[in-house]
Amino acid sequence: MKCVLGLAAALSAMACGESNEEVGDKYQGVIDATNLDSKFRPTSGIYRPAAARVRGTNVPFYNLGQVATERKDDRGVLTNSGVPVDETGRPFLPASRVVATSYDFADGCKTGKADFDFRLDSYPETVQWPLFAALPLTVTGNTTPPVLPLMKVARWTGTGAEQCNSIKDVASLTKGAFGGAAEEETTLALRAIIDVSAQLNPLRTGSEFKAQGGWYRGLQLAYLDGGPVQVDETGNVRVMDGVLVSPPTGAPTTETPVYLFSALPGEEGWSPVVRLRTFTATAAKPASSYTGLCVDTCAETELNLSTVTRYAGVLFVVGSTL
Repeated sequence: MKCVLGLAAALSAMACGESNEEVGDKYQGVIDATNLDSKFRPTSGIYRPAAARVRGTNVPFYNLGQVATERKDDRGVLTNSGVPVDETGRPFLPASRVVATSYDFADGCKTGKADFDFRLDSYPETVQWPLFAALPLTVTGNTTPPVLPLMKVARWTGTGAEQCNSIKDVASLTKGAFGGAAEEETTLALRAIIDVSAQLNPLRTGSEFKAQGGWYRGLQLAYLDGGPVQVDETGNVRVMDGVLVSPPTGAPTTETPVYLFSALPGEEGWSPVVRLRTFTATAAKPASSYTGLCVDTCAETELNLSTVTRYAGVLFVVGSTL
């Protein structure tokens, strides 16, 4: 019953200009983000970037939440649903855990109204936004699979003659209302659905990165595009190593936790899925003194990854070079 109520709330539309001429699927308004999973809701109405350090460089990113490692009791019964761990205790994320799908349109679309006026128009008609088959709604219960910001991305072909953003509903698309078909192969990507009405603070001064538009059952949404996610030969999501360095107990309140990542956005080793470890700093070497991670050969300000063996789970991040 709670799931039904949550879905009903998420489907409720907020008032918009609705001046676009009705073409294709009916425009239903904007999603109600209050029932999105907590990882995707803003803090006090604002999405604020956090920062990590990579080889002395500050890397701003949007934190899309963490999924802890799963736990079992003495009888082997699952007590919380999280990411599994291997025999060494390292968490991993099977690609099979990604069940939500979004559809991209490979052939583009026919341009409608050229100039978008945010005061009068509900959506632009110069691009076809992707469609989402599900929303990341709040779930209850310790053994319920956690909500992920990852999507299977399918490319749909054969709809290039349709007016841009006339297609707004997966159901009408897959039932043949607009023709075309999905390609067999799908990829994975981090696409985190967020609150359309919330403020999105820029990653850095001059950053051009912004949220993208999308559709769910005729409802307009916004999402943060974290980019493609690779899968390794064992069928698990490729991850990036990261460490959250916490101040020691009793440290001044000015000492705050510090994220350390192993790669910069755009580098081969970057991934929006971080295998997160935790480490506690000392008074002699506070968290703020660390500038990055290393393996074997380390500078004085770097943290040797091979010495940090306490795992927390996986963290989902959106960073950008823009």
